[in-house]
Amino acid sequence: MKPLALAVFALVAAAGAARGEQAPPLQPIVDATPSGGVLRLPPGRYAGPVVITKPMTIDGSGSVVLTGNDVGTVLTLSGSQITIAGLKIEHSGQRHENGDACLLLQNASFSVVKNNVLQDCLIGMDVQRSNNNILRDNRIIGGVGAEDLRGDGIRVWWSNDNRIEGNHVIAHRDVIFEYSTRNLLKGNRIEGGRYGTHFMYASGNVAEGNTYIEDTVGIFSMFSSDLRLVGNRILRSNGAVGKGIGLKEADNVTLEDNLVIDCAIGLYNDDSPSDPDRPNILRGNRFAFNGIGVQYHRDQESNIYTGNNFIGNFTDVMVQNGGGATASRWDGNYWDDYQGFDRKHTGVGETPFEIYSYADKLWADTPMASFYRGSPALESIDFLSRLAPFSKPVLVLRDMKPATRPFSDKSAAAGG
Repeated sequence: MKPLALAVFALVAAAGAARGEQAPPLQPIVDATPSGGVLRLPPGRYAGPVVITKPMTIDGSGSVVLTGNDVGTVLTLSGSQITIAGLKIEHSGQRHENGDACLLLQNASFSVVKNNVLQDCLIGMDVQRSNNNILRDNRIIGGVGAEDLRGDGIRVWWSNDNRIEGNHVIAHRDVIFEYSTRNLLKGNRIEGGRYGTHFMYASGNVAEGNTYIEDTVGIFSMFSSDLRLVGNRILRSNGAVGKGIGLKEADNVTLEDNLVIDCAIGLYNDDSPSDPDRPNILRGNRFAFNGIGVQYHRDQESNIYTGNNFIGNFTDVMVQNGGGATASRWDGNYWDDYQGFDRKHTGVGETPFEIYSYADKLWADTPMASFYRGSPALESIDFLSRLAPFSKPVLVLRDMKPATRPFSDKSAAAGG
């Protein structure tokens, strides 16, 4: 079809939609667009499903709605050099077993999805076996209901070398990477979900400068190694299982310049690293006003903490079921309750900073007692045990060179 005929076809379809008729299908217009062509749609509503397999651009200019009419996946890209911009994509099906989505990239490469709004879909964006794509500045709005029954905002499966930047994901289940590597997640804002970002068997990825607000878990790495988590802001991950960052058998992970604030647990470590020759590095992070700053499932070696700020946490560091975190290396961190001196003004305390576990940690080992955390009764037990210990307290950690001034936050301006 020639460009003039194509334009007339699109205008006629848009006019029908404007008169309140059923939204015309977009697939015939896409099929009529030549390979490498640019399809600028007139304002209006169009119906999916649509599958694109050739290089082309769709420009909706923010005034085009593509609806799936609550059936299946709305738009599928299965080719290379495809650009989708300025569309509002909505109303996929709701079948979990079918993976219904607003947008599916399947065996797609070197394509760009930008400045779109995706809403009222089970899954926002589903990326499968697709490499070297850019997903940028999209708004992905989830539904209502229990968070574990929603679809994922962004799901990346068996896909590498993609850039996911500047997107705003609201009230979906997870942003999840599975069996995928060398992907960059940068400058996104992810809020109101279950896992803000979940790496599952997905090593070698980077999460940088993202903002997480009121997700149950901010970032969790499970069986995923060689990650860089840099300059992220994680705020208010609360609830019974609330965690800012979690590591489960994760090796060679770098956590640097992250802000973890007002979470139930700032950082949770479960058997990480699993390989002691591949240590995890934690430097320049701020753990502030959390219930627990750092919690270990058990004492774990080869975690190196340096230059971190621990400020205003109810408990800075704790190990489940008692014990200490002395196998980790604590070197040159700032602790707001350090009571030593720095008479030479070097910025380093003259005596070590130490944390001991006293009887007040009854709340940590007895779930029923956690309700009374911070209560006068447990505070009295704590005071008496410190004054005249009933038993020898447990050394949790010793920082030989504690900083006497907090470090500046390099990640203060990070986030989407």
